[in-house]
Amino acid sequence: MFIRGARSGATSTFPEAGAGGATSRVPSTDDAHLCRLVHRIQQGELSAFEQLYEATREDAARTLRHLVGNRVEVDDLLQETYLRLLTAVKGFRGESRFRTFLYRVCANVALSHLRWKRRRPEDPFADPPEVVSPGEDPERAAERRQAARLVEAALEKLKPKKRIVFVYHELCGMSPDEIALAVGSSTNTVRSRLHHARLEFTEAMQRLVVARPVGGSHGRS
Repeated sequence: MFIRGARSGATSTFPEAGAGGATSRVPSTDDAHLCRLVHRIQQGELSAFEQLYEATREDAARTLRHLVGNRVEVDDLLQETYLRLLTAVKGFRGESRFRTFLYRVCANVALSHLRWKRRRPEDPFADPPEVVSPGEDPERAAERRQAARLVEAALEKLKPKKRIVFVYHELCGMSPDEIALAVGSSTNTVRSRLHHARLEFTEAMQRLVVARPVGGSHGRS
């Protein structure tokens, strides 16, 4: 089943970003191909679900990592996403891109996790799982990790619905209309959440930068 490959898609690091930075749009697999797989699944061909999983798991894992943060092992969340998708895909009618449909399932899984997480506060400066790129300059790697910790700590300050909208727009490059479809809200609601999320994120980043000890959480060596 699809679960056996979950870990390989869960190793992306949190993207580097500043108070308003955005990364490039996450590449998506050809939507027509995905829709054909969905049609086969709806006809009862479960082997097509294996193919759908293989075609989308990296995007799903990356998206979940963006939504819930770098300190969370996304394996369980990825598994839950595809278990929900196995049922939800039966109702997919092609009114939107399949990628948007998948992102809606990711958002629902992430929202449940984030609401649970808010009841269990953690150290905002705890180191996320470290992923070191081969040949990466140590100083550059340290800067990247520090930026990731700051971004994640600022995101922790946002309420779950605002965080999801902010991440989808700023880090995944989705438009307000596409986000509205993905989270099941109106475009105006998405724009309002995004506006407030940007203000709160910027304020949180400023406070964290001022409060953070010189040289990072461990000081200068």
